[in-house]
Amino acid sequence: MRISRAPRTTTALALALALTLSACGGTEGATEGIEATAAPTGASSETGDDDAGAGGTETGATDDTGSDTGSATDGQGTQDGGAGEDITAAALAAIEAAQQETGGTAYEVDGDDDGTWEVDLRVDGRSVTVEVDAGGAVTRVGEDDLDAEELAAMDAAQVSLEEAVTTAVDEVGGSLDDASLEEEGDPSWEVSVDRGPGSGDDVDVWVDAVTGEVLRTDA
Repeated sequence: MRISRAPRTTTALALALALTLSACGGTEGATEGIEATAAPTGASSETGDDDAGAGGTETGATDDTGSDTGSATDGQGTQDGGAGEDITAAALAAIEAAQQETGGTAYEVDGDDDGTWEVDLRVDGRSVTVEVDAGGAVTRVGEDDLDAEELAAMDAAQVSLEEAVTTAVDEVGGSLDDASLEEEGDPSWEVSVDRGPGSGDDVDVWVDAVTGEVLRTDA
């Protein structure tokens, strides 16, 4: 009878061991299940980061576009101002070319739409008119007498035609249209300045021929 109990004890121990191993295997399975679930969660988080990064990139693209638009606007403004400066510079160059050609002193200048400038100069007590084309070529077109008042105004003037033009354009902006020495009363330069499309009529600027000060402007 004692011999027959031993196999039962062995069998009970074997069953207990099997249950223990089974329990351990279940725990490992549960752990694997948790890890499997965590992996997709991590993937989802990475996807969210990528989306957020893409959103940031799109926002940057919008900023770049805005910056480019601002530059285009600034460029347009610079271009308009540059055109006025070019016309005035061409007038001043024409005056200089006429004076070098004749040895006289310019007292009047008037521009044409084709880029030609007509310049009147005092040469040896007489008035000489020359044309300077857009290419800088100088052609003498006529001579005339100067009266006493004109000569007196020219003698009194301390400010040159070129200086008066620069002062007037700096005062109101735009580009030179024409300018001449006014001999009535105290000598002064009357400078007509074109301020471009949409700005109304030309502006006339009077510059003191002695002091170089702006006396008044009339639109």
